[in-house]
Amino acid sequence: MPSRLLTALAATLAAALLSCAPALASSTQESIIQDDTELLEKGPAVRDAALDDIRALGADTVRALVFWHRIAPAANSRRTPSGFDARNPAAYPAEAWDAYDDLVHGTTNRGLDLLLVPSSPVPRWAAQCRRGTAKQLRVCKPDPAAYGDFVAALATRYSGTYRDENHGNGVLPRVDRWAIWNEPNQPGWLYPQYERRGGRTLAVAAHRYRSLARSAIAALRATGHGRDQILLGETAPLGRPTSSLGNRAIAPVTFLRELFCISARGRRLSGTAARIRGCRRFARLRVTGYAHHPYTRGASVSPSASVPADWITLRYVSRLTRLLDQGARAGRVPRRLPVHYTEYGFQTRPPDRIFGVPLARQAEYLNRSDFIAYRTRRVRSVAQYKLNDDRAIGAFQTGLRFADGRRKPSWDAYRLPLYVVRSGSRALVYGQVRPADARAALAVEIQWRRNARARWRVVARRRVTSERGHFTARVGRRSGEYRLRWRDGGLVSRVARVAAR
Repeated sequence: MPSRLLTALAATLAAALLSCAPALASSTQESIIQDDTELLEKGPAVRDAALDDIRALGADTVRALVFWHRIAPAANSRRTPSGFDARNPAAYPAEAWDAYDDLVHGTTNRGLDLLLVPSSPVPRWAAQCRRGTAKQLRVCKPDPAAYGDFVAALATRYSGTYRDENHGNGVLPRVDRWAIWNEPNQPGWLYPQYERRGGRTLAVAAHRYRSLARSAIAALRATGHGRDQILLGETAPLGRPTSSLGNRAIAPVTFLRELFCISARGRRLSGTAARIRGCRRFARLRVTGYAHHPYTRGASVSPSASVPADWITLRYVSRLTRLLDQGARAGRVPRRLPVHYTEYGFQTRPPDRIFGVPLARQAEYLNRSDFIAYRTRRVRSVAQYKLNDDRAIGAFQTGLRFADGRRKPSWDAYRLPLYVVRSGSRALVYGQVRPADARAALAVEIQWRRNARARWRVVARRRVTSERGHFTARVGRRSGEYRLRWRDGGLVSRVARVAAR
């Protein structure tokens, strides 16, 4: 074919693809990364390297669990230490704070936000259970008052005025983002989940969590953190209808109804129904948002997969917002609470050859999830758990890198998300430049090629101006492959084809 004809065809294709102007987004969704192993358990050098990686990937926030058992004195004793002032950070072993102090300094120095989640396992003296397995006792019926004292100590230490008694008396940076407990609807974090009382089966974990939340909120307000971000929930997405009552994970829809003390129609419970749930007088929970972990089953199923009606995965966030709105109408929480996804990811094969998805599929699923969340304006954050895989195959293999540090395809997919979907006769391109300086306009190219043997052609150029680098553009739909190129940063995205949805 003559070269002039090839040139003309290329020009015609480019003009067709550029014929529709982009729809610039104004999304303020933040990106959260959590990896407690790398950030809290392997020492200063590994922690600093991990924080540098998180910054380079373009995440905004680090989420970290604060394990009560790890900080508390005499954590394995049944008796509270004599004379222990649990609200005073100085009453705890000074070295027990070190990993968290260093994390607070490290995130502050890199301009990263920090979300702290005080959670189980609990010290033995704060568990209101007389018997149970060692594992159960670490999460069994935590004393709400004792939990409030622990939160008060944590909040005082990171108030922005507290002097570190362990390292030269320097003032520790302030933390102003908090979430209450981790996955309280799972027996591994809060036990028991159900109990049989007076001939009724009650979701007692939701009722205890309500008390824990009240104590935590009161402690934060009493220590000068009343205007901070305070997130309720941190719920897991799935339930488990079998097993013993104590180990039967409460599905999130049920958990929220029990937490808010409302019926299936969203009405306030009253009379005996309210009395046995401890909510005859329900003061509004003064929180600023709701945190949720919208994993699919086994962290290895498509984010668009169907699930039972009482589960809440990424596809079914409307179930969550409907319950939050019902709770607000009942006076349980403020109106229009935003939703924060604070933990999420996909297992990969390798190394998990039973439940994992192929490496390229993990990258695709992460970007599809970003797109689904982006289209839901009430969702204010997306999350990645973890940075690196755990070494134990039975643990989490959801990292952007293998345990030995090698990058998976999801590393680049996270750094420069791309998802392309059919939109009528055209294709809608969703992208984000995560590591970008939000103050500057970003030059991004949308590139296309017919197949792996063809050259990449620029079919659209965009100046992205949204706060966190998000953009969408409609282009003419063609079979073949797409990718993004961030010109200023020299990065390219994964290669994507047009998805049906």
